[in-house]
Amino acid sequence: MKLSVALAASVAAVLVLALTLPTQAAFAATINAEITKNAIDKTADAYSPYPINVNVGDTVIWTNTDGTIHTVSSGTASDPTDDFGYDEEGNPTLIFANGKFQHTFTEAGDFPYYCTLHTDMVGKVIVAAGGGMPTETMAEVELDGNTYQVTAKSAETEVLFADIFPNEAVEVEFEGPGEVELTLPKSMIDGINAVSAGDNAIQFETVSSTATSTTIKFTVPEGGEVVEITGATVVPEFGVIAALVFAVSLVAVIGFARFRGSSFGLGRF
Repeated sequence: MKLSVALAASVAAVLVLALTLPTQAAFAATINAEITKNAIDKTADAYSPYPINVNVGDTVIWTNTDGTIHTVSSGTASDPTDDFGYDEEGNPTLIFANGKFQHTFTEAGDFPYYCTLHTDMVGKVIVAAGGGMPTETMAEVELDGNTYQVTAKSAETEVLFADIFPNEAVEVEFEGPGEVELTLPKSMIDGINAVSAGDNAIQFETVSSTATSTTIKFTVPEGGEVVEITGATVVPEFGVIAALVFAVSLVAVIGFARFRGSSFGLGRF
């Protein structure tokens, strides 16, 4: 009896603890960013993406894809801070080529950062208090009698519209910036190889790929809510297929007509 009471009390304590933990911790994410190549010659495009949009509890991992040593140091050249990017003695943390640096953001706000070795290089992390449960939104595209469904899962944004540019790309419009998992049918686009907003490339990763669909994950940038996705194959315009079918059919009809004509000629002789 005492054992049962003790067990019940333990379970209750665990439940209380779980309910009192910050909700965003359950949905904490890892966001990949990079120090771009030839960053020494750049400013706001030295770090990608710019800005980085995250929630409280999320961790950002920067990878130095440049061949030069850089830093990811909070603040600006004129007003440095000690939020991240420094060691215990206050020295900037050096990130060598192919090296990584990461930081978990525990409070909301805007956090500018820069490279202490090349002060023209600047970046920004925007941390939202958010962190709610991701929701799914969907957009349908109709082309030549076929319907294609695009699904987005995000706690920060939602898909508003999608369009197909046959043999070229798929365009998706979102309500605002934020991290999103986007699922696209392979009958629409396959072999996804690039995601961009305007002239700016967006880093993405393939979350899953099945026989019928591909799910990719990326961050919709501030001011770049219209995203273009390219792949090895994009659904062709029906007119192209129709023209091919018509041409084949026409050849078959002409061949059959000639065959019948030849047969009738032989019959008369």
